[in-house]
Amino acid sequence: MICRISSLLVLFVLGGCASQTQGDTLEKVVFLGRHGIRSPTVSPQEMQRRTGHSWQTWSVAPGEMTDHGIDALRAMVRAVRENYSQTALFQSPQSCQTVEWETVVWADTADHRTRQTGEVWAKDIAPGCSLQAGWASTPVDPLFNAFGNRAGKIDSALLEREFEVAKATLPEPASDAALKTLQALLAPNGCAAKSASSQCLTTPTTIEWKKGAPRLQGGFVTAGMAAESLLLAYAEGLPLTDFGIAEQDVPHLLETVMPAHEAENHLLRRLPEYARARNGMMAESIRAFLSDQPVHAIPAILPSTKVLVLAGHDTNLAAMMTLFGVEWSFSDQPDSTAPNTVLVFERWRHSDGTRDVRLRVFHQSLEELREARAPDIGKSVVTLSPARSVFAP
Repeated sequence: MICRISSLLVLFVLGGCASQTQGDTLEKVVFLGRHGIRSPTVSPQEMQRRTGHSWQTWSVAPGEMTDHGIDALRAMVRAVRENYSQTALFQSPQSCQTVEWETVVWADTADHRTRQTGEVWAKDIAPGCSLQAGWASTPVDPLFNAFGNRAGKIDSALLEREFEVAKATLPEPASDAALKTLQALLAPNGCAAKSASSQCLTTPTTIEWKKGAPRLQGGFVTAGMAAESLLLAYAEGLPLTDFGIAEQDVPHLLETVMPAHEAENHLLRRLPEYARARNGMMAESIRAFLSDQPVHAIPAILPSTKVLVLAGHDTNLAAMMTLFGVEWSFSDQPDSTAPNTVLVFERWRHSDGTRDVRLRVFHQSLEELREARAPDIGKSVVTLSPARSVFAP
């Protein structure tokens, strides 16, 4: 078994990457996970209007998690629990009363798929117990999206400057190849008109402001949506023959086109000012929890809470990359924030009384998602070295 080891964060390997050695105790842990496989968030008709190509109809409404997605998520959560089974927080002799006293699962209230994800985590992180997921009673939870209720205040001039820098540092030639491949696949003539339509993926990407919040416009928006939708369809097990892609060629195609989706993150979601304004409350809540300080944004957390699960979105994962100064990629999964990806914050106490926080990220490969199969976390874990402090001041 191989774990990736950084110079700043040392994981002790004994039967599992999270297993503890004598003198080291896992005291607290935060799991921030994306929801499972979902359908595209807009209808097939709208997808065709935006991309110029017809798209398949899914078994669920737009933006909903599928039964297959739930199965894959359950496999992931069970693998996570197994990975920590030898630590004090998850050892089997614990009673359900203790588990329920020490564990909080908090989901984004804004979407059914995230509430479902929270319910899966609650059931499978504590099998046989009656742990319940919770979420905000309001339509929007600023923990997951502070723009949703205008709680997030943003410096527009600073964001515009960061956006210009991001455009200049956009990874090439991968992002350019992604646009060209998607253009040829979806709308070969989309850029032919004198006035390029939304189906022309080389349209410059810009920022527009709506109700005080920024959003991207342009080619990378459509391309990113299309690339992710292709990946989701493949992970769901849907055929892509209507796109003229042989099944054996799909993984390579996804490797080529997913940089368009990564570019979306690069151009907005991972901008420091955007991440701070939209998800700064989440980062500070994680810091407060790990530092034994009150977490006002999550009323379910008690002084006894040791395990915190946050069921959110890829946007939350992207923001945490920026706010904690980490980044990752996978050799077997072209989407760095794919369905079921889990960012983990572990607080360890050493025999001398000192503590540190270790960050890791767990994921399912493209084929594991497609087969709803658990990952071998011990082999696929990515260990991270945060550039910014995880403990609260």
